[in-house]
Amino acid sequence: MNIKHLAIIGMAFALLACNTERTTYNETNFILFSAEEHTLGVIDSQEWFEIPITATRTADYNRNVGVEVIASESSAIEGLHFIVESNTVTIPAGKLTTALRIKGMAENIPIDMQPKIILNLVINEEETWDVYGTRCEVTLQRCCPFDINNFAGYAKITSTWLMQYMNTDSRLVETEVDAATNTLTIKSMFYEGYDIKISLDDSDPLAPRVIVPKEQVLGSTGEAFGTIYGNGKLMMSEPSGYTSYYGTCENFMVLYSMMYVDNVGTVGTFVNIFEWISKEEAERIMREGF
Repeated sequence: MNIKHLAIIGMAFALLACNTERTTYNETNFILFSAEEHTLGVIDSQEWFEIPITATRTADYNRNVGVEVIASESSAIEGLHFIVESNTVTIPAGKLTTALRIKGMAENIPIDMQPKIILNLVINEEETWDVYGTRCEVTLQRCCPFDINNFAGYAKITSTWLMQYMNTDSRLVETEVDAATNTLTIKSMFYEGYDIKISLDDSDPLAPRVIVPKEQVLGSTGEAFGTIYGNGKLMMSEPSGYTSYYGTCENFMVLYSMMYVDNVGTVGTFVNIFEWISKEEAERIMREGF
């Protein structure tokens, strides 16, 4: 869990200022990483990431701070998975912060691997705050550029709804995209003629999220359950406590859905896994089945 040092430092100022018998905080200079953990979403090999380093008080001169990679404890290999711009950073006179710049080598980071870098500040003992130490763990996570057109075409859906109510575990569906709105239409997701619309949020490469609009008609209760319940409409929405997501490198989506009937009740929460496949593979499935 990341620790926000600056907030804690602010509290330390307030507490120590109330006790005149103790050495005041302003008389001590500590240097530390602003957070003990970072995860970097590496899309290409051109982007530099900054790992912030903080001092607890200013100085009237430039302060050089050494940063070393602890290779024996890191699973990431310098020169293969990442590059450090410089092992020395400078906190300018009158300033409290600086940053170590790291660049991930996207082409060398496997999608299913998250190599870690263990960093250590090379500073004097009197500049070390024992509460936090001098280390930082940086995780490299491979991400791929977002292109909603990669989610157009044919997808294989494996679903607990299919297993429970449709006597199968997989189904082939076709999807259409609206690039202007990042909207995806799943045509006849479970029942013919009932399309579902969702949107893909790509604002955070480390947490790509699927947004499911409320009150979408998934099918009829007659077709789903063999009888009419309520108004006859089987509805679908995003369940609370679950986050649907997608993967840009492998073109898949995990969609959580709550099924319900208005004024009757909730049927349940189901998980649906989509895997986009080629047109050729889709045509084979149409001929031969799964």
